[in-house]
Amino acid sequence: MPPPPAPIVPPGKPTPKAPDNPEQEYAAALATYRAREHGQAVIDFLDFIAKYPKHPLAGNAQYWIGEAYWAQRDYRQALVEFEKVFEHGPGKAPDALLKIGLCYLRLSDVPRAQQAWQRVVNEYPKSESAAMARSLIATHAARR
Repeated sequence: MPPPPAPIVPPGKPTPKAPDNPEQEYAAALATYRAREHGQAVIDFLDFIAKYPKHPLAGNAQYWIGEAYWAQRDYRQALVEFEKVFEHGPGKAPDALLKIGLCYLRLSDVPRAQQAWQRVVNEYPKSESAAMARSLIATHAARR
């Protein structure tokens, strides 16, 4: 039996390649995270950062890697991943600092948790994260 004929491509027209769409790839990775497929979400966000290291959403992708480990209660790895957020600029830094403090709290290191929260208050005083950090500082200062 002869092989099927090759599709006819008009001359001068290259076969269309799917254009890179970083926003769509980021949204797909975030949807995977929200579906609680944390392991796959980490892979998808790592792929995003590898493909688009300078993209404005790279810091957000790094943040969500930390959140995926947090959701799996791997606080040590979450801490490592949240620390990497700062390599991508200040965008998610206040949120990352807040979570770094929460990681330290879960690892029973209250002084380091307090330091992280104090940084949020000092460096990003008008952020939502600073308001939460102030509350956490007050709550955990009383428990010392």
